[in-house]
Parts: sequence; C-alpha cells; structure tokens
Amino acid sequence: MNKHGGYYGDDYEEIADFSVNINPLGVPEKLIEALKEELEKMKRYPEIDGISGKEVLGQYLGIHSENIILGNGATELIYLYARSLRPEKVLIVEPTFNEYSKAFKVAGSNIYNYYTDEEENFKIQVEKLISKIDDINPNVLVICNPNNPTGVFTDTDKLLPILHKLNEINAYLFVDESFIDFADKDSLIPLVEKYNIFILRSMTKIFAVPGLRIGYGIGKRDTIFQLNQLKEPWTINSLALRSIPVLLEDSDYLKKTQGWYHEEKQFLYNELKNIPNIKVIESETNFFLIKLLKGDANSLRKYLLNKKIYIRSCDDFQGLSNKYIRIAVRIRRENSKLIKELKQYMKD
Repeated sequence: MNKHGGYYGDDYEEIADFSVNINPLGVPEKLIEALKEELEKMKRYPEIDGISGKEVLGQYLGIHSENIILGNGATELIYLYARSLRPEKVLIVEPTFNEYSKAFKVAGSNIYNYYTDEEENFKIQVEKLISKIDDINPNVLVICNPNNPTGVFTDTDKLLPILHKLNEINAYLFVDESFIDFADKDSLIPLVEKYNIFILRSMTKIFAVPGLRIGYGIGKRDTIFQLNQLKEPWTINSLALRSIPVLLEDSDYLKKTQGWYHEEKQFLYNELKNIPNIKVIESETNFFLIKLLKGDANSLRKYLLNKKIYIRSCDDFQGLSNKYIRIAVRIRRENSKLIKELKQYMKD
C-alpha cells in the first residue's frame, strides 16, 4: 500500500497534523445537522448509482448529469478509470500523487514519466512534454492540476497545445483537479466535450470530509458510460449522498474558507521564506513543498513529532527524495508553532 499523509496515533487530538491537505476550519455545521437527521434513515439502501448527487453536481457545474460519475473518494475513480481503459502506455507528469502509477500498473499498463524540474519550479515545459509525447506515443497522459505535492498549476492556455497533440494521436488526458477549489484558476470542464479529457474532482479537501469519501469524475458521456459498465453498485453511501447538496449550497462556509485561506497562506509563505536552510516552492493551493538544505525529512519529522507536529516526508514521490517535505496550511496558532520549531531545528 502506498504511503500517504495523515497521523493515526492514539494522541491524534494533540497533534498539529500538517501532512493532510484538508480545510482546517473543519466540517461545516450545516452538514453535521443534516447528517444527524440522515442517521435515522440508515435502514434504507442508498441509490444504487447516486443519481440525485450527480444531478445536483450537474446543476452546480453547469453540465449534464450523464457527464458525471460518483466515486467512494477520488481514489476509487483512479483505479476504475485505469481498469476500464487498460491503456498500453501511460505517461505521468512527475513528481505527483503515487496512486496514479499504482492504479495503471495494476491494470497492466506500461508507465512512463515526464519529470518537471526543481530549477524551473516544477512547472511543465510545454515543448519538452510534447516532445516526450512524440517519443512515447502514450494512450493516456496523467496530470494533477494543481499538482500534489508541488502546488504548481498549469493554465489552460498552456495545456491546449498538449490537448491538440493528444487529439492527433487519439490519446486521453486524465487530469486530477482535486485541489482546484483552493486555487483561483479555471477548470478544464468547459473543454470536456471537445477533447478526450477525464477530470477527477474531490469534495474531501475544501469541505474537510475525508471520512465521507466523496469524489467525482467528469468526461464525455461515452467515457462515463464505459466506466459505469465496470463500476460496482452502491459504492456511495447515503450519508455521502445527503452531503453533496448540503455542501454545495453552503456558500457561507465557502466564503469563510476563502477569506481565511488567502490571508493564512500568505502569512505562512512569508514566514517560511525567512527560515534559513530551506527552499519553499510557490504554491497555487493549500500546501507547500519545501526542500531541506540542511538535514533530511525523516530526521525533521521525528524532531517535530516530539513537539506534537506531524509533517509529510516526500521520499516516496517519483523525482523527489528525503530532502523534501510537504506541509499544509493550518490555523494561525499551529502555523506559528511550526514556524518556531522549524527555525529552532535549522538553527541547531
């Protein structure tokens, strides 16, 4: 099983967990109240394919419900997509979430990698990527946008030449937009009908509900139909289905999140830049990739855990090493504590 963020010790409540990239403002109160009522209906089966959730999402996104598929978290849909298409060659833009590679390997695909460069702040160089596509002739190109763990976002105008190239060779773009709710950037959703695109989304991050497992995918209707032929029934439980309209309608929570997030992210970035012996990568989302110019990730993680702080080491990401860590934007008290301890560690 791949390594991921998240602290699971018995002292969880005492730990400032910077390893998980979810909204630290917590679960919306409106959702908690709605789920209390839903618990009384647990004796009923949920909808077999979550049609009500897809219809609500379709209205929210301005697309037809038949262009949407629901998943028990976004990860289920990564594996479903891989085993549905079973592509011979898959090109993955690295470093990135390691479940993509695992899913396509399980499906029997040959995995190829295009590595972004730290010297270029891990940004995709369009001509280099197109050259790689020419060399490999992949069936699927995988991009996480904004990318985990680098936080880099690739704008639509830069992706268009790549999409044209993929269309020429009848290949697909699998783009994971799970963190786009934290970025003031445009989605590829308007291009779904024009290109062979499958867009992965998650409600986990922005609404702080990883335990509910709510993910969804967007694509052409024939792609969604193909996925549904292999999808198990009832993978979306009734609590998750009830949550979708409640969360999407909670505009107050989203406004509160955006107002808090932009201020706190800037504060954390400014403070991190002033810490010696680290390099902070600019991010378009709710976490930062940091290169350690002193020490290593495992030593730092042990040091911080003794201070009740948990971070994500990045040695398992393709193209990175134990010189990299990833930290999420947390509340001010926790961010200040992290900054204090990082300064102390780098000074010792």
